[in-house]
Amino acid sequence: MFFSKRLLSQRKGGLTIVSGCDRLRLKSFINHKVFADINCANYAWSFMLRRDGVNPYFGKIDTVRAALGGDEWVFWLDDDAYFTDFSWRLLPYISRYKKHDLIICKSPINAGAWTFVSSGQFFLKSTRRSLEFLDAVRNVNLEHVKAWWNQEKYGMYTNGDQDAIVYVLTTDRRFEEGDFFIRLDHSEFNSREFHYKNSPHDYRLLHLASATKTKTELLSEFMARFNMNEFLVPEELLVGIDTRDYQRVVL
Repeated sequence: MFFSKRLLSQRKGGLTIVSGCDRLRLKSFINHKVFADINCANYAWSFMLRRDGVNPYFGKIDTVRAALGGDEWVFWLDDDAYFTDFSWRLLPYISRYKKHDLIICKSPINAGAWTFVSSGQFFLKSTRRSLEFLDAVRNVNLEHVKAWWNQEKYGMYTNGDQDAIVYVLTTDRRFEEGDFFIRLDHSEFNSREFHYKNSPHDYRLLHLASATKTKTELLSEFMARFNMNEFLVPEELLVGIDTRDYQRVVL
C-alpha cells in the first residue's frame, strides 16, 4: 500500500481515501495520492490478489471493511476513477450528508446503459451499521441476485459487487434510502468523459467507463483533449514530486 503523509490513525471527522485493483492497469494512484494530500486525508492503495473460486470484485468489499475505523469516513475509488477538480474539499462536502452512512451516485445513461448506483466510488461512514452492510453484501449469492434482477428497475447487471450492493440496498430494511444511504446525481462524483465540454475542471471526478472503448483509450483521448499528463494532475501540483519511475512503467 502507498500511505499519505501520516500513518493511518483515527481522527474525529477525518477521512481515508482508499483505491485499488487486482492488477496494475492505470496510474491513477498518483492522482488519488496528490488529491488526498491536498485534502489532508489519509491514503492507501490496495493490491487485491485474485483467488481461485472468488469473485475478484468482492476484494473491494474486504478492503473497505479493513479500512473502516481508521477515520470517520472512507472514500473508496476504483482505479479507473480520477479526480479532476482539485479545488474540491471533501470534508465540507460530506458534512452535507452526515446523517447518512453511505453516500453514493447513480450512473449516467451511457450508450443506453445505466445502473442504479455506481460502486466505483462511494463514501462510507465508520459505523456499526456500515460494517453490517458490508457483511451483508459479502454474503450475497450472485446467482440468486441474477435471478432476482429487474433491469427496468436497477439497470444493467454487471455480475459483481455492484449488483450485490443494489440487492442489499433494495431488499434489506436496515439499509433504506434516505436513512442509511443517499443516492446522488452522477454529476456529483461519477462523470464520464463525454460530460466534459470546456475544461477538465467541469466536474469533480472522471470515471472511465464505456461499452465500446477501453479504459486506456478513454484516458488517452481525455489527456489529448485537455493536454494533460497520464495522472490527470495539473503540472503545478506535481512540482517537487518525482514521477519519473512511474512514467517509465509500462502497464
